[in-house]
Amino acid sequence: MKIPQPIPAARRFTINDFNNQFVDNDACLDWLMEQRHPGGVAPCSYCKIERKHHRISSKKAWACDYCGTYISPMAGTIFEKSRTPLRLWFYAMYLMSATRCGISAKQIQRECGVTYKTAWRMFKQIRTLMSEDFCLEGDHIDVDESYLGGALKNKHRNKLKQGTHKDKQPVFGMVERGGRVIARVVPDAKEKTIPPIMAERILPKSTVFSDCYTTYDKVAGMPAQFTHHRINHSAKIM
Repeated sequence: MKIPQPIPAARRFTINDFNNQFVDNDACLDWLMEQRHPGGVAPCSYCKIERKHHRISSKKAWACDYCGTYISPMAGTIFEKSRTPLRLWFYAMYLMSATRCGISAKQIQRECGVTYKTAWRMFKQIRTLMSEDFCLEGDHIDVDESYLGGALKNKHRNKLKQGTHKDKQPVFGMVERGGRVIARVVPDAKEKTIPPIMAERILPKSTVFSDCYTTYDKVAGMPAQFTHHRINHSAKIM
């Protein structure tokens, strides 16, 4: 019997995938360089322009193709000046991002074979980066509100008189299709609450999709200049 997978195939990253992609510290360093400076093209501090850089095999650095000035992809990151191998950093990040219920610094100590002091420092720095705020962007950003709480059929009769949403917690969500998600607990789903969150967490000139709820009536006219499309869920399909 084929066991259903809750995560789409394109977004799965198993421990085997990790081991195949990051086989050693050099593979991790090459990946980091490519993420920060695609193709090895980076600003040169001496030339004052962007130039092609080449890997120096004896160092954790790349040299400018013209003047030979070094740059390091670890500069300005949590890996800078750390004596912990880069692959252990990557493995700790994999553990913290792949575990649904979270892990402790003690588990990082056991898995990585480092001291508890080192594990706690890695844990704290990675968790800080994971909790940093970010903004959504793109051509397809879906927004919607929801109300979390018990089902009406499970409520007592005296609480049924309060209405559908009055005793539930409103939550507002924004998602890049196939990408990142931002969800916020909000006091209500009114026009004075929802659009300011969109302006704060969605980059200007993005394309936003919503339903026909009145809260989104003025989204198209916001200073962020969103392209706004509405989906009528109540429309009948012929």
